[in-house]
Amino acid sequence: MPSQSDVAKLAKVSFMTVSRVINGKENVKEETKRRVLKAIEELGYYPNAAARALNNNKTDGIGIVIPHAEFMKVAPYFLDLITSLERNIDRAGYHLVFKLPSSLKSTADYTQLYQERKVDGIIVLAPSVDQWLLRKLSTDKVPSVVVYGRDDELDINYIDANNHKGAKQAINYLISLGHKRIGMVTGSTTLICGRDRISGYIEALEDNDLPVDKRLVFYGDWHPESGERAFSYFFGLENQPTAIFCANDHMALGIMRSAIKNRLQLPRDLSIFGYNNIIYSGFLTPSLSTMNQPLEEIGEKAIDLLIKTIEDPTRPKEKIMMDTEFIKRESCTFPRNSGRIVIKPKDPRDLKPEIRMGPVYPHPDRLK
Repeated sequence: MPSQSDVAKLAKVSFMTVSRVINGKENVKEETKRRVLKAIEELGYYPNAAARALNNNKTDGIGIVIPHAEFMKVAPYFLDLITSLERNIDRAGYHLVFKLPSSLKSTADYTQLYQERKVDGIIVLAPSVDQWLLRKLSTDKVPSVVVYGRDDELDINYIDANNHKGAKQAINYLISLGHKRIGMVTGSTTLICGRDRISGYIEALEDNDLPVDKRLVFYGDWHPESGERAFSYFFGLENQPTAIFCANDHMALGIMRSAIKNRLQLPRDLSIFGYNNIIYSGFLTPSLSTMNQPLEEIGEKAIDLLIKTIEDPTRPKEKIMMDTEFIKRESCTFPRNSGRIVIKPKDPRDLKPEIRMGPVYPHPDRLK
């Protein structure tokens, strides 16, 4: 493997001149710089990243950390977001360091990626609402941007989708069609996006003088199976919903599958609205109405903001909220005229909502 000394010998310059060229120093003549770059190309020399980090106090690395790896299974749009992040990282001349919880020994490792000079900054995707990681990033002054998470009380950069507004828009649409009993299948309330979609649902009902009935809120877990359980629960009620809003498209798929198995005509018998606009949602029958996330724009803004913070750690932190896009398709229509729909669930346990351990959001006092 060629060394920096081999480059210096071929270019007929000193070792330090090669180092200056590699590290982008300006005090090198243009003709000398061309000779060094030509020698590097001829020899196929790759500068040592660790040495460059020592010389420049930079690694040219950006870390992406996903605290909840299981979320990737039920949020495949995250793959599109990561692709956008990687593309913009490469465009900016950095390289990607990707970390899942399984590759980290302890919670301290999240910020040690920066403190040990393995990366120059960190992107954190969808942290829990307990915010311990966000507090640590702020306390340790790590150049970072939080995506799909936030805390306005902390001095951090964040970019988040306005899920409260998106959920409210979805419910207002269902109300405009004439629906008065609208069920909701929530996502995990340990994530801020899950809480935001619940609060948007509640606010839309309250703004339209409709009761917020706790019996119409089923606490799901983002997976299609919880959509199936929600369907059995809702249609075991005496006063059933005529529309169901799901906090993601995967749970909407579970609702639709159960509805079809029970011979319901969609959307005549039941309107269904999803969230996230996964690739399959437009290919269903009926196609699924949903909310689209601006993933490409979020990825671009996140990397631009992180690089600005790396270059100037003292710059004021930015807090950016981005709107989602309403996607109207075929899965929603006017409320059914028929009365109560009787189904026969395979498992009697499906008639009960999931047992929740610990605190539940929103607080039950808000649900009448």
